[in-house]
Amino acid sequence: MATAKIANLFNVAAPEQAVVEIRQPGLCTPAADPHYQFNLLVLKKVMMWLSENAPVKNLFILGDAGTGKTSLILEVAARLGIEVWSMSCSGKTRFNDLVGTLTIDESGATRFVDGPLAAAARSGGVFLANEITRMEAGEQMRLVDILDGRARLTIPETGEVVIPHPNFRVAVTGNSGGFGDDTGAYAGERRGSLAFFDRFIKLVLPPFEETDEVGLVMRYAPSLREDIVLGMVRLARDIRKAFVSNGGGLQVTLSTRSLIAWARLTEEYAHFSGVDPIREALHDTLLNGAPTDDRSTVLELFDNWLNGGGRS
Repeated sequence: MATAKIANLFNVAAPEQAVVEIRQPGLCTPAADPHYQFNLLVLKKVMMWLSENAPVKNLFILGDAGTGKTSLILEVAARLGIEVWSMSCSGKTRFNDLVGTLTIDESGATRFVDGPLAAAARSGGVFLANEITRMEAGEQMRLVDILDGRARLTIPETGEVVIPHPNFRVAVTGNSGGFGDDTGAYAGERRGSLAFFDRFIKLVLPPFEETDEVGLVMRYAPSLREDIVLGMVRLARDIRKAFVSNGGGLQVTLSTRSLIAWARLTEEYAHFSGVDPIREALHDTLLNGAPTDDRSTVLELFDNWLNGGGRS
């Protein structure tokens, strides 16, 4: 198996002799985003989770929307050549949706087609369940057998017992910690099973430092002036502070994902005549469709930034 230096592969500070094995990419190996910025401590934790000595092979990443929960798994997997089978969950998602289904082939024969969970278990890839905290607790508990140390996956339709590949890992994401959402920020969040979430390493992604977030946005929108990007980042951070999940009154927030989209749209709208590209892009990224009071509050913050000399 090929190896690569960790410092070069992830663009982080690491000893020169620190290397990691890289697998042969498959059809389900995600593509890497060259602009992605890794947090070194978070990367160390994910690398431990993927290692053969991991004490727990299930990872739960929780946090607000747009903070990079899914991206973290995809970007690590992309660089290591790991295949990822993913599925977004809702209150209607059932265990069988994850495992697979019976189908009739061209000859008229019935055969079982693996779902993302069974496919990842057989191949030694990562099964990624986005928004697992929206799934019913009873359906979550049906996953317990494959989460335990003596993991097994029984296919209900066929009775087949799948012994997972040693490299198989389970990653899930959620906006809450499995106890529901009492802030009103995320409709559809449910109170899950404590016995289910007890089987996971629980990881919260740390927020970017201001200078790091400015640098990240500028990599995606290099034509914008640094002072403009700094103002956009500071506005985003003020909006996040006022978001309901942080104790504020706003029902909308400007996540890092939305911030990057705002900056990139601003670049494109700068080619249009007769529009203020920054304001127009903010509307199209965040404000269109937002509650009236929220739009007014965000625009007030936006105008305060402009009047305070954020743009010249």
